[in-house]
Amino acid sequence: MEAIMSYRVSWLGLLLLGLGLLLFYFVLRLAYRLVAGASVSSRLLIASRRLLRSAMLLYEPLAILAWSAFFVFINPALHSLLMGVLVLAGYPHIRNYVSGRMIRLGHAILPGKKLRSGNVQGVVSRLGYLGLYLQADDGRHYLSYSHLWSDGYTLLSGEDVSGVFHLAVQKKEEESSAGFEVQLMDIMATTPYLDWNHKPEWISAGGSGGQSELRIVLKQEAHLRELMQLLEELGYGCKVV
Repeated sequence: MEAIMSYRVSWLGLLLLGLGLLLFYFVLRLAYRLVAGASVSSRLLIASRRLLRSAMLLYEPLAILAWSAFFVFINPALHSLLMGVLVLAGYPHIRNYVSGRMIRLGHAILPGKKLRSGNVQGVVSRLGYLGLYLQADDGRHYLSYSHLWSDGYTLLSGEDVSGVFHLAVQKKEEESSAGFEVQLMDIMATTPYLDWNHKPEWISAGGSGGQSELRIVLKQEAHLRELMQLLEELGYGCKVV
């Protein structure tokens, strides 16, 4: 029995455990994507989507804890000391990570949701492991999850915004940089695709090769292709960064 335990609690066992945990995580992600991408809508699918989302949020930290505990058991004296040093050194990041899991388990914060925290209000453009990016009228803000946990936040009601995109647009050869920027904003103003509650934001204007980059918020993600086709028909090159 002791020989079996010494074999299992080893570097090989740690590797096999890690591979098994990763495999199961990818299975969960695949199942979630299949359910989330289903074209039909029913109570069962909605419940399954919520269940799988919660399972993914819980599984990741639990898998890390299981792997870390196995790592400590290989050499308890040395490895527990190493883990203690890592926890102390990375405490702010660990705090943000745990706060993020708790916040996202309590509320379905997803890209496109409107959120307010303190004096900042905007649309969630991206969720990270340690914080989220909020697209506001005055630019893009990064809010750590511990900041949201301590300062509080409000999910705003109303129609969700589907897409925040970073576009690189190539001007025509005969156009000046100033004329190009004015013309491009005129085009954006006349299209029905943009959500003008969040004005387009220039990231870089008049860049190398006559290319400028801007961030826009669309009412629906499906409008992205239509907007790009419109710009190409007018003679501009366009790509998503």
